[in-house]
Formats: sequence, C-alpha cells, structure tokens
Amino acid sequence: MRSVTLGVIVAVGLVSAPLRGALAITEAWNQERVTAIARDLEQAVAGLRDAVKNSPAWDNPQQKRNLYKIADILRQIEQESISLHAQLAKGAGMEETELNYRRIQTLKRRAEALAPKSDVTAFTKPKLDRATEVLKLLEPFYPPTEARK
Repeated sequence: MRSVTLGVIVAVGLVSAPLRGALAITEAWNQERVTAIARDLEQAVAGLRDAVKNSPAWDNPQQKRNLYKIADILRQIEQESISLHAQLAKGAGMEETELNYRRIQTLKRRAEALAPKSDVTAFTKPKLDRATEVLKLLEPFYPPTEARK
C-alpha cells in the first residue's frame, strides 16, 4: 500500500511539473505601467544602432559583416519598440502587443549571439544594459512562452 501511495505521489509530481510552468503567474496587467515601461524601452533602444556605427570596431574590416547584421537587428528592435509603445498608448492590451514583445526578445537573442563575434560590447554596454533592464521590467506582464502553447 505504501509503495502504491509513493508511486501516485511521484506520478502526480511528474505530471504537475510541466503544468507549473504553463500556469506561471505573471504580474496583473496594468496598462499605465506597461505603457510607461514601453516608452522607457523605446527611449533606451533609440540610438543603439548609431552607437554601434560610431564604435571603433566599425573601422575593422573583419568585423564589418557582423556589425552590419547587428546594426540591422538593432534597427528592427528600435522599430518594434516604437510600435509596441504606440500600440500600448492607444490602449492595446497584452494579447494585441504580445507578438511585438516576443519579436523584441527574439531579436535581442539574435544580437546577443552575434555580439561575441564583434568588439562593440564595451562601447555600447551602458546603453545595452539600460535596454536590457527595461525589457526585463516587461517580462512579468507577458506570460512565459511555454504558457502560451
């Protein structure tokens, strides 16, 4: 009897473990707060592409290809951030803006993957750190990707 009870407890734990991620609690939606954070994100990413283009690494011919890629990704992040803020300012909620938020996160990961191949980190680090901090403030308002499947 005891081994059956233990088996049931283990089975329930294994089944409920994936559900815990799917049911992850996010911060309650607060339109005003999310809109303000999106405005801060828009401001934080503004000029990142110019910072990369003005970095000393831009003079290195071996790094040009990666720098063009990074600059383009940063342009896309800037556009998505502008769009996110504009939508939120017009009253769009989590469901309407979630794709923008997810695209920003995806673009950020792409830029992070390319960054070690170029020497822009030191030059743009303060601005990148600020953008990352602000983006993290949005995370609690959007459910984890696993919860949306």
